[in-house]
Amino acid sequence: MPLLRPRLEPGWIAFVPEGQRLRAAHVLPAAQGLPHLAWHWEGEWPDSDAGRRASLAQLRKAHSGLAAGVWVLERGQYQLMATQAPSEVPEAEWRDALRWQLKDQVGFDVADAAIDLLRLPQARHGERQPLLAVLSPRAPLRPLVQALEASGFRLHAIDIPDTALRNLCGRSELPGRAQALLSFGSGHGQLVITHQGELLMARQIDVPASALVDDDDARRDAAIDRTSLEVQRTLDSFERVHTQAALARLLVVPGPGMAALTEHLRGFVPLQLEAFDVAAAIDAPALPGAQAAPWLLALGATLRDTA
Repeated sequence: MPLLRPRLEPGWIAFVPEGQRLRAAHVLPAAQGLPHLAWHWEGEWPDSDAGRRASLAQLRKAHSGLAAGVWVLERGQYQLMATQAPSEVPEAEWRDALRWQLKDQVGFDVADAAIDLLRLPQARHGERQPLLAVLSPRAPLRPLVQALEASGFRLHAIDIPDTALRNLCGRSELPGRAQALLSFGSGHGQLVITHQGELLMARQIDVPASALVDDDDARRDAAIDRTSLEVQRTLDSFERVHTQAALARLLVVPGPGMAALTEHLRGFVPLQLEAFDVAAAIDAPALPGAQAAPWLLALGATLRDTA
């Protein structure tokens, strides 16, 4: 007889490692209204394979229901690059062609790398298709996949923070306008810009969230200044490159130090600034207000079918 596998529940379970912690969340698709957060869990994520399997076993014990799983890569585990479709190459062969065209721009062997492509709107008629290429080495992922399967989970997809935040940002866009979302919920700054639900630009801001609330005034002010400058440069670059999509506003995810950063940004950014409300994208009463900030990547990654 064929083996009977447990039936999958609706929605997605997202797994988000951040240093020594692992967050997971299960979001159910919306029959009516917004997608609903069924549960969220946080535990240890040690360096050893045995410790990680033990942590996943604790998660499995706490939440025995199964759904399709999506793993979110950490910073440094992938590279996201703007490029164009290869000239005179059929679309079915773009991935393989770009794998070798981009090999000198990544810090790992592309021969055993996963690659995916995100289409961007074409600014001018006749130009080659603009793309965002995502490359990640496979080797570090294999033990993670094995640990998940050994714990009974089903991994169906790999995601990155940029597209997880895209899913959230894209759900609250104003009609016909592009929108930016700034978050420090993953420990460092992350800025994404979307239009019609698609990711057009992403920037990692190498400022730790802790620097925004540093007790030393000079270090705190320097972190705020650096972040504001990075945001301004990214938005200026977006307006030069994507002339077809006008920016409407910048949403800032609430959290420690974000009120002061938002006030400072008003002197740099000629846009409407608003606090991001996760309740506009997901029904998550267990994570109100700023409590949702550390969970944004997990929440956004679950919106694969609903963004």
